[in-house]
Amino acid sequence: MPTGCYGGETFGMSEARVKSIQVEIEKAIRLVANVGKSAAMERVRADLGIKSVFLKTSTARERAYNKWPTLKTWIADFIR
Repeated sequence: MPTGCYGGETFGMSEARVKSIQVEIEKAIRLVANVGKSAAMERVRADLGIKSVFLKTSTARERAYNKWPTLKTWIADFIR
């Protein structure tokens, strides 16, 4: 999951961008949880305590938008 969310501050809040990453993570979850394709992934992720990539990257992007303008680096100039 951390590898799939790397750079999420820049591509977060777009389900289309995270869909391919989410599909691969769901394949791994299905394998570990030993469930078939008919199982609802929302329920399986909830049972295992795993958040979706979209939720994690959206949270990271929101945090970045609040934090980056206060930094004393080039990213603050980029955001403004």
